[in-house]
Amino acid sequence: MTVEVKLDAAVLPHDHKVFKFFPGRDYEFYDFVKRTGVAFVDVRNLDEVGDDPATWDSEALLKHIATDRVNRAVEQGAERPARLVRSQGDKATHTFLQGLLFKAKKGDLILMPQKGYTTDVMIGQLLDDAGTVVSKQLSPEEGSVKYFGRRVKWIGAVRKSKFSDTVIKLLHYRAAFFDIGRSNYEGVYRLTYDNFVYEQQFFATFRTSKAIFTPKANFLTSVWLELFEVLEEARETDAKLGAGSIYDLVIDSDIKESDRDDLSISVQSPGWFRIRSLVAAPLASLALFAMAAQGVAFDQAVAATTSATVVGQADSGCMGDVDASVRDYIVLLGKDRWEQACKLAKQAESEAQLSAAATVVQHKRDED
Repeated sequence: MTVEVKLDAAVLPHDHKVFKFFPGRDYEFYDFVKRTGVAFVDVRNLDEVGDDPATWDSEALLKHIATDRVNRAVEQGAERPARLVRSQGDKATHTFLQGLLFKAKKGDLILMPQKGYTTDVMIGQLLDDAGTVVSKQLSPEEGSVKYFGRRVKWIGAVRKSKFSDTVIKLLHYRAAFFDIGRSNYEGVYRLTYDNFVYEQQFFATFRTSKAIFTPKANFLTSVWLELFEVLEEARETDAKLGAGSIYDLVIDSDIKESDRDDLSISVQSPGWFRIRSLVAAPLASLALFAMAAQGVAFDQAVAATTSATVVGQADSGCMGDVDASVRDYIVLLGKDRWEQACKLAKQAESEAQLSAAATVVQHKRDED
């Protein structure tokens, strides 16, 4: 049997982006976009520009946007102007439309806010390549009126208050579609993905569902997290581990603060422990926890491979670093201490209700 650990983790490309999508004036399209999974800018019947979006001319699009605006005004009782004049608003709509339909890439994220400062923000991922456009009709009452947009997979909803003040301000801009800026990406990724790789940094989250996080729960969790600091330190310095149990290794650890991974903690129910590192240790620790909690045998654990979701054109080579870390950590531990680690992981899972978003899959080899 061979073992694969499927990590619920995203490997993000360096050019990955996050956009704010505004669901129409007074949020009128929010429910429709959420239900259908199609994000669109409020311009009607874009197929009048041409049957194939790939052939849509920029000038023709701008003219159509202006014409649609005038037609709406006339429908509401305004007098039709003698000639068509493009407004600054038309040009802004054109920019938003181009961004949503033709510039945002497959795998990019969109943030769709609800009205009010205490509501949720829907986070979605664009499903198709740029230029792959679909049409939707809002209701039978509108007859042949169609809206064109991009397909979105909703990843989840996050309370608006959890975003930074800067992002909250951006969420309330009424501009239809725009990039929220690279400096704001990481904060969004932290709320979207528990585990991810971005800009050559590895992020992993352990979660606890324990209602009251006791000293024993804290001890078990801390030993597990510190054990991987010890293993990575030994791996980097090509040093042998000291004698004794895994608990001795943790108690005797003497790692400089500057050499440690970044750790953030919240033990409210539910709670979490998030690790960030320039090396693959965070994702490797998730994989080992999943295997240890299931008692995977030493020989199988050493040979295990890991996998994650690779977004867009991201470099999947980093998963090789995770595999190497997993193998090296287990070899450093040895069979006896690996069995101790299995016991620790099972205790942490049971008593601290600690969990890692990883699934152990066993594959049968042809010769088995």
